[in-house]
Amino acid sequence: MGILMNNLSTQQRLKKINWIKRIVAMIFGVGSVAMFFLPYVQFIFQDTRYVTTGLDLLIASGFRVETEAVSALVGIPVLIRISVITGAVFALSGVALVFFQRPVLAGVSFMISSFTPLLVLISTSGIQTDVIALNISNVKVGYMVPFVYVLISGLVCAVLSLSTQGTEKLAKAVFLTFSCVSIAAVLTITVYIFSAGIPAMAQIGVFRFLFGAEWNASSGQFGILALILASICGTVGAIIIGVPIGILTAVFLTEIAKPRVAKMIHPAIELLAGIPSVVYGFFGMLVIVPAIRSVFPGQTIGDSLLAAIIILAIMVIPTIVNVTENALRAVPNSYREASLGLGATPVRTIFKVTIPAARSSILSGVILGVGRAIGETMAVIMVAGNVANMPTLLGTTRFLTTGIAMEMSYASGLHRQALFAIGLVLFIFIMIVNISFTLISRKGAKVNVR
Repeated sequence: MGILMNNLSTQQRLKKINWIKRIVAMIFGVGSVAMFFLPYVQFIFQDTRYVTTGLDLLIASGFRVETEAVSALVGIPVLIRISVITGAVFALSGVALVFFQRPVLAGVSFMISSFTPLLVLISTSGIQTDVIALNISNVKVGYMVPFVYVLISGLVCAVLSLSTQGTEKLAKAVFLTFSCVSIAAVLTITVYIFSAGIPAMAQIGVFRFLFGAEWNASSGQFGILALILASICGTVGAIIIGVPIGILTAVFLTEIAKPRVAKMIHPAIELLAGIPSVVYGFFGMLVIVPAIRSVFPGQTIGDSLLAAIIILAIMVIPTIVNVTENALRAVPNSYREASLGLGATPVRTIFKVTIPAARSSILSGVILGVGRAIGETMAVIMVAGNVANMPTLLGTTRFLTTGIAMEMSYASGLHRQALFAIGLVLFIFIMIVNISFTLISRKGAKVNVR
């Protein structure tokens, strides 16, 4: 009887605690909605200061910027308007869901509400770019207390609403939340890149931008075909050279080399992976570029697509070796023993059994290598010549990444937006590569199962 009474009192106490959590979550949620009407973000353009509420960002047509030389209306990006109203709506939805005891849905609503200030933050760069294009150098953006409140209170309300389900379910919800952070980060970057790049492509013209052969910002020529082809050729060349070397090195370390030899080679591979890009660039400038100039006298100055390919191939090797080595070690020894027992030679076993069994993981290493090659900037800047020519093996060229890095510091207006559009193209390339290799690896896995 006493145990039963204790259980009842414990349940009643938990109910009271849960109600307190719900009330606190609703109070904080209502506070987030109230922040919509309070000073949210302030903008300073030269000597003009604008303090805007969330409602202002939603309904205002823009900011009137007036100086002695210019008078213009700077528009508010659509993403800011969507983010502000989304934050208020989902905070209010979270309050309602908490009241009707739907803790999971309430937690999701509050988390979405807490992410909206981050979208506002990244979208304000569009306003800064437009103002800088008007030759106004003093541009500042300040995020006020309501902005921070919405960001923090959404997370607090989500935790409070999810904690009403009990400690076990709260822990699962927290783990799920943190696992979704990476997804949210990717979505945020995707939204930002598309919102920053599409306007420039629309203004220049998609066909003219992607297939134009000339890049000259001073004359308004923004064709990136040469940059696209250079990035593709450089990446493909690096993979053609780096993948066989990386895979064969991994095979040697796992299948052939004695443990003492493998222990000597491993530190060298790890050192290659840890060398900064600028050091690779120096090596290319001092060794590879002069070597190419001496091998092809009169045909090249040394800075060329070939030099970039060699540097990128060296840089992707450690990634491919490490991933492939782990994949080969994960193959059960029974596979090798069965192949050898059927009369296959060790070399035939490696290429017909071990490597096919680890194909999916090896492809993952290749994907990482492709990402490293297509996204490399500093080392390529130092050896490629950085001239936006159509790529030839011994000619100077410019990659997509180097084009952004070299011009972003002084670009403004349409020029700056075009660089964001280059980033969008690069982002789409990486997405295509990842999706393609994922589909290939899945097909390979199905074949292995059959």
